Amino acid sequence: MRLSGISTLLAGVLLFLSANGAGWLLAHATEQVQQVQNVQVQGGNPIAVEKPTAIIASKTAKIKALIQAAIQDSPQPFSGSVILLLQGKPQLELQKGEGIHQDSRFVLASLSKQITATLVLQAVDAGKLDLTLSLNHYLFGELDGDNKVRNGADANSTAEALNSHRYDARITLHHLLTHTSGVDKLGKANRFAPGSQFEYSNLGYSLLGQVLEKANQQSFAEQVAQFAKRYQLHGLSVELGSLAAIHAKTPSFAIGLQESAVIAPADLVLDEALLPAGGLTASAPAYAAFQHLLHSGKLLSAASYERMTTAYTAIPFLWPNMHYGYGMRINQDDGLVEYSHTGYLTGYMAMTLHYPELNLDLVMLENLALNLNDRDRVFALHNQIRQLIRSQLALPHADKGGTAR
Repeated sequence: MRLSGISTLLAGVLLFLSANGAGWLLAHATEQVQQVQNVQVQGGNPIAVEKPTAIIASKTAKIKALIQAAIQDSPQPFSGSVILLLQGKPQLELQKGEGIHQDSRFVLASLSKQITATLVLQAVDAGKLDLTLSLNHYLFGELDGDNKVRNGADANSTAEALNSHRYDARITLHHLLTHTSGVDKLGKANRFAPGSQFEYSNLGYSLLGQVLEKANQQSFAEQVAQFAKRYQLHGLSVELGSLAAIHAKTPSFAIGLQESAVIAPADLVLDEALLPAGGLTASAPAYAAFQHLLHSGKLLSAASYERMTTAYTAIPFLWPNMHYGYGMRINQDDGLVEYSHTGYLTGYMAMTLHYPELNLDLVMLENLALNLNDRDRVFALHNQIRQLIRSQLALPHADKGGTAR
């Protein structure tokens, strides 16, 4: 699996969001049930709290209208596909841009990391990976027995950790998943002691792809293809090559556009090294289906889902009070639990949001990447849509008995 060129391909900022682990449990609803229940804990025991369907429907309708208006009235050009799910059912499917339709496929940019993290945790559930073992253990068959994790005084020894033919010996899979590894190119000294700070690392997720290949004895691309087939995620795929070549083979693939002095087709080539960190492709409905399965407990054990949604480290970000789990960002401001991620790659932008209180999902995939010379402008629409959703979900609403919270 080649790592050359990934820094160039992922130049700029791959933006991201997320939220702090615990909070509301998933609401459950069916078309036959007239009321939706949330689960709260009182005296150590779960109790059902009824939430009238009319309130949920009103909030969702308002969010739908606000998203439509925001995209329609946006001063920035927009080309892409947006889907809003409630309880896994589409409430809004919006496409805008030349040649864009419901089945259009986009490069996911950093949303790919959520799929990579899911595959890693599935391998943990299968007993193939241990998050406390070192990167070198899986790539080179090193560090077994009592040397699973170097710690204490030894963990601060750069000389001990440095080997010209190995990565820093202290790096574990947990560090890679949380962007706290400090990993650098093979043989180079680490950027910092693993676990001591957060630094977003596309290289780290590419290395996780290599670990998966070793553990499963199968290419990362084949693993993604099998994952998509197993869970019927039609529209999630791996594509390699230039954008024009991929479009010629797969007409539903949307060629990325890059804004500079003019808007022109992006100069991007998808290779194997890019896949785990930012190179997977999907339609908006396919990624939304993946997200719904993930948060509905269909993809991971309860223990692994808790690992993924635990806030391990605070992160600097455009939005305040953000934390990182495994392949997702976490926020708990305003009494809302929010799991999210965003992405920026030459020719493509993306955002995904999940709010477990109402089991509400938003997926926004774009094949037009705005010029990074004005970051506020680039992410203005993402910021606006996130805020309008939060403004509706954070409004006081009736609990059982007529009280507000």
